[in-house]
Amino acid sequence: MLSLEISIQELLMRILLLSVLFALGGLEVAAAADDLTCSGKPRSDYSLAGSAGNNMFDPPPGNEATQIDVGFHLTSLSDIDVISSRFRFEGYVVFEWCDPRQAFDEATDGRSTHVFFGEKSPDDYQELWIADVTIANSIGGVSSKSRRTEIAADGAIQLSGVFSAVVAAQFDLRRFPFDKQSLAIEMESFTFNSDVITLRPMEDLVSYDKDLYLPEWRVRSLTVSTVEAGQVRDRVPFSRVIFEANVERETGYYLVKLSVPLMLIVMLSWSVFWMRSESLGGRMRISSTAFLTIVAYQFAVSGDLPKVAYLTLMDKLMITSFILIALTALENMVAVLMNERNPAGADKLDRRSRWVFPLAYVATIATVVVASS
Repeated sequence: MLSLEISIQELLMRILLLSVLFALGGLEVAAAADDLTCSGKPRSDYSLAGSAGNNMFDPPPGNEATQIDVGFHLTSLSDIDVISSRFRFEGYVVFEWCDPRQAFDEATDGRSTHVFFGEKSPDDYQELWIADVTIANSIGGVSSKSRRTEIAADGAIQLSGVFSAVVAAQFDLRRFPFDKQSLAIEMESFTFNSDVITLRPMEDLVSYDKDLYLPEWRVRSLTVSTVEAGQVRDRVPFSRVIFEANVERETGYYLVKLSVPLMLIVMLSWSVFWMRSESLGGRMRISSTAFLTIVAYQFAVSGDLPKVAYLTLMDKLMITSFILIALTALENMVAVLMNERNPAGADKLDRRSRWVFPLAYVATIATVVVASS
């Protein structure tokens, strides 16, 4: 009887002990779940903000490079200067990354996020590490406004603001004035190479204002890509994200003010083919006037373009017009000389020139346009 009572007591003690252990284990699991950071590990694994660590200068701990997610919304494009090879942009930029050292106890702190605005974002927060991402192809400095830094309880960080800069660009003017350009905005860290951080674009946060207006250009799309760019400041390449604003030139101005008048001038120069009885001087005055007018047009166009080594589409159209007017002047001399000895032959030459020259002009222009596409 005594042994039975002892057995019952031992059983009750074991049940009580297992209950206590189970309760403690549940609390430990719940506490661990509450303390998990954005890296998936508990807060206790990291040096918290406010400690004696070098959180401001050292990147987040880990065996892999810190991933910086980048979003970009283009709000303004201006001062697109093909002569100086530059343009100005303004846009809203978002950077997101995980720094588990910044995680904090939401219950103890009384809030779920720490938010800093303006000048306090993030310079006055001395324990915050920043990836030092800048505009790689900027000319001069990069200005920012409306800066905002948000630190979540799990250590997730979001840095955002409106950034603007004048950046260098490469223009391909071979199809000018029917050209399309890609205006690149290149972002990379100045300090940390690709072994330390990698930039990754957030595809759903890459956009531009649909009502973005430029007097001479139309924005067609905004694309994004990533590359690793070598720099002289480090043997290891740097992670770079490139946003390209694809723009197309509005051709209305050049059609109305240049292309159509140019063709009309060439066509008017063919009026000499109906001036059979005129002297050589009268016919040549018309041809030379047309030639000088095209020269003036060429000066007007060249003022808007850099001195490139290749021919633009407009250059080819000008050269074609020059050649046609030169051939018209040559036909003038031949027709006048033939008129003295063979009036019928001169008349026949003029009549044939009336349709040969227009056909040759149209065919040459069509060939030039197709070859440049």
